[in-house]
Amino acid sequence: MKNIILILILFFSLFCSAQKQRFESWKNMADNDISLQPEYGAVKKSEEQIKADNEFKNEVLKKFNSPEEASKKMVETGFGYIYEKGDFMTAMKRFNQAFLFNKNNADIYYGYGTIYFNLGAYEEAREQFNKGLKINPDHSEMLTDYGTTYLGDFYESADKTNASENEKLWTAAENYFNRSLKINNKNSNTIYKLSIVSMYLKKCEQAQKYFKMAQEMGNPNITERFENELKKTCETKK
Repeated sequence: MKNIILILILFFSLFCSAQKQRFESWKNMADNDISLQPEYGAVKKSEEQIKADNEFKNEVLKKFNSPEEASKKMVETGFGYIYEKGDFMTAMKRFNQAFLFNKNNADIYYGYGTIYFNLGAYEEAREQFNKGLKINPDHSEMLTDYGTTYLGDFYESADKTNASENEKLWTAAENYFNRSLKINNKNSNTIYKLSIVSMYLKKCEQAQKYFKMAQEMGNPNITERFENELKKTCETKK
């Protein structure tokens, strides 16, 4: 189990700096700033705020052909702040600006959920992913990240819950990864995670298949350490 947890850390290594920002601290900031809340907290804005929003939209639309195009660009910018700078505050503001232009852009909710995921707020992340998937149920990246939230739950509570509860988390993750794979079978990240889940659930033939697929696709997480753990787990099963 300890080795499996060490492998799991690979899932979250990209977010180490983000994990330092505790969700409670974020909520305290967001309580005093609606721009840090998804959809601006769904609050009724003042006339002054509405005026500022309209002025902002009019200025931005001078550079784009449509509100949809502007929304898409804001989302791209938001993800840039997450992955290139680790700046979640600015990212949330960009996703909210995207919301001003097109609330039916599924990637906005993917962005909201990604921020919450990085903060370790997995339930809140799923709430946002659910909104996005209602708009675009075939969003493979969002489905994969949705499944990963359950691995986050396991990572944080593996020493506190029983085997049955742990298995429920792994099975939930597997279901979302499989849904994602049906939509996009070229995503090595999804396939890599399926190899981990299959290994934990002792589905050895499946785990080895996904391992080889991810390896052939050049997934950087396919390491000798993981390969040895897979062999050890499946030999134990025999």
